[in-house]
Amino acid sequence: MIRRLLACALLVSLPGAVALGLAGCAKRHHINIESNTCWTAVVDNEGGPVAVGNECGNVNFRVAGDVHCVRVTNLNDTGFVRVRIDDGVFVTNSAPRGTAEACR
Repeated sequence: MIRRLLACALLVSLPGAVALGLAGCAKRHHINIESNTCWTAVVDNEGGPVAVGNECGNVNFRVAGDVHCVRVTNLNDTGFVRVRIDDGVFVTNSAPRGTAEACR
C-alpha cells in the first residue's frame, strides 16, 4: 500500500519537475556594458524590445531567451559606451550622445 501511494505521488509530481527542468534550459546571454558616463540600453529580439534600462558606469547582466541586439546610448556629450554579447567583440562609441550596438 505504501509503495502504491509513493508511486502515485511520484507520478503526480513528475510533470511539475519536468516543467521546472525545461524552464532552466532556456538560453542565457551575458551582456557586458562599459562606460564612464550614464547611458540607456535597449535589449531586443526579433520581435522588438524586451528590456530597456538606464544606468551609469559598468554593468554586467544576464538575459534569458533570445537576444538579437543590444543598443547602448550615451546620455552625455562626453565619455564613451561599449557593449558586447556573450564575450564577443566590444562595440564602442565615443561620439557625443553616440550609440554602440552589438548584435548576434
